[in-house]
Amino acid sequence: MPNPEKSSGKSQPRRNLQEGPVVGHLLRLALPMIIAFIFATSYTFIDRWFVSRLGDTATAAIGMAFSIQLMVISIGSGIGTGINSFIARNLGAKNEMDARDSARHALVLAIGLGLVIAVLGLLFQKSIYRLMGAEGELLSLLIDYMTIIFLFTPINLLGMFSSSIFQGYGNTMTPMRLMMLGNILNLILDPLLIFGIGPFPEMGIEGAALATAIGRTAAFSYIAWQIFGKHRPVAIDFRNFRWRPDIAAGIMQVGLPSSVGQIFTSVAMAVVFTILTPFGQDSKAAYTIVFTFEMVVFLPVIGVSQAITIMTGHNFGAKLIDRVNRVYFNGIMVAFGFMCIPAILFVLFPYFFTGIFAQSDSVLDIGANALRIVALGSVFYAIPICTVAGFQGLGLGNQYLWSNIVRIFLIQIPVVYAGAIFGGLNGVWYAMVAANIVNAFVLFFWYRHIFKRKIVSGEVQPL
Repeated sequence: MPNPEKSSGKSQPRRNLQEGPVVGHLLRLALPMIIAFIFATSYTFIDRWFVSRLGDTATAAIGMAFSIQLMVISIGSGIGTGINSFIARNLGAKNEMDARDSARHALVLAIGLGLVIAVLGLLFQKSIYRLMGAEGELLSLLIDYMTIIFLFTPINLLGMFSSSIFQGYGNTMTPMRLMMLGNILNLILDPLLIFGIGPFPEMGIEGAALATAIGRTAAFSYIAWQIFGKHRPVAIDFRNFRWRPDIAAGIMQVGLPSSVGQIFTSVAMAVVFTILTPFGQDSKAAYTIVFTFEMVVFLPVIGVSQAITIMTGHNFGAKLIDRVNRVYFNGIMVAFGFMCIPAILFVLFPYFFTGIFAQSDSVLDIGANALRIVALGSVFYAIPICTVAGFQGLGLGNQYLWSNIVRIFLIQIPVVYAGAIFGGLNGVWYAMVAANIVNAFVLFFWYRHIFKRKIVSGEVQPL
């Protein structure tokens, strides 16, 4: 039910996503995010290159740390998607007041969740790393790095949720600027703090974590100025704020299943590290390099998927069902086209790319072989990523969760484990490709079935 509370400010003028060419809107929304992700991934590459100068153990540590960070990012990204979707559906349905109130609730959620995650992470991190097979120097490096990351979790979530507010309003330029600012500052500080250049202390892997924390703090400072100083994308204040369970439930309807589903993705990555344990630490360093390059292939499709969620929410809110359908199919075609070029490059020049990070011949050989194989199946990610974005835009968070459960626990983990048992290390890489292809077909037909049964029939309403 719309909130009768009056706003003290006005929303920014925004484009009508319910009219005009679908592909044009998808590209306009996606390209700023793709550019931002390119900067983010450039940071990841350079950050890992700097850390790799500390040795292959440090490379393995940063990879295992990322699998833990990915769980925190999953919570922020999942609930952020819930914020994005709920705001978009309310705007499509012309519920301006509820959209604005959702933005206020998003900021409150960021602080509360950030504090809880920080405390739990600091208390239980050592036990988690040991379960993942970390001991000795590897365990010590993981704790050094992640302690700083956990301390800055509230700031990280505030930045992520603020970006989702802008995206829900159809503004992807401001989140792009936020990510660029944080990553550029991070890149500048990385070598200074890792190696102790000039007046800066030599902090090793802790320096990489501190550079990340400072970059995220600067980025949030920028977006906070946009929200509270320039009242963009809508005027927000907390003078008359009251907690509304219906708003929180609307956000969590998509946000909670999305977070849990993405955490399962992090768990799957941690399980792969565990499966690789019998093949030695070099295989883990090689896998770290492989999924670093996979992130490059994912950049365009992640940007397109966010555009799909935004456009689906706005058009479903307005009950433009045929246009929602066109958003899904056009999104898959655009994403697939974007993903082909980097995948082909990795297949053709695996030793060149792997050699950027590998510090030993063993890691170079394992990583190049893995990258050549895994890149073949990476383009199929376009379908599942765009499919879950469609579910999120429709407010069908549970469908997203179930799709991830099927993908990870019924397809990916069993197939990869079987690959390791029957095919050795190469079997792991080929199993990843097979899992990607099967998953793409399963989720595509699942989405079509749910769309016809629940959306076209009118069984599910936008709000």
